[in-house]
Amino acid sequence: MNRERLKHPTLPEAFSEVLSDVAELFRKELRLAKAELASNVSTKLRGGIWLAITGLLGLAAFALVLGSLVSWVATLDISLPAAFLIVAAGVGLAAILTYLAGRKDAEKALAPSRTIRQVKQDIDITKEQLT
Repeated sequence: MNRERLKHPTLPEAFSEVLSDVAELFRKELRLAKAELASNVSTKLRGGIWLAITGLLGLAAFALVLGSLVSWVATLDISLPAAFLIVAAGVGLAAILTYLAGRKDAEKALAPSRTIRQVKQDIDITKEQLT
């Protein structure tokens, strides 16, 4: 008789089992969300580091290029303001290139999209089982 009961559980037993399974599933989904968020935060941090390096390189390049270009321009009889504009354009181009490299990592979405999609799917499956 006990064996018969396991094969054909009563409605409250089946409902209790489904709720238990759903609770376990959501605990697993929460663990997955934590792992995905940690990964996304790591990527954001890496992107921020790239952008910080970009700023430092841009500043160093500005100082070096400005000094050498001003020296070179002085030998060509070009005005000092024109020399500063040329240097600013070159350093601006280098800053744009390094910014684009860092922005790629910084643009990754922080939300756990895979987990959200999986939870929605789990909700749909649970609804199907309960109906």
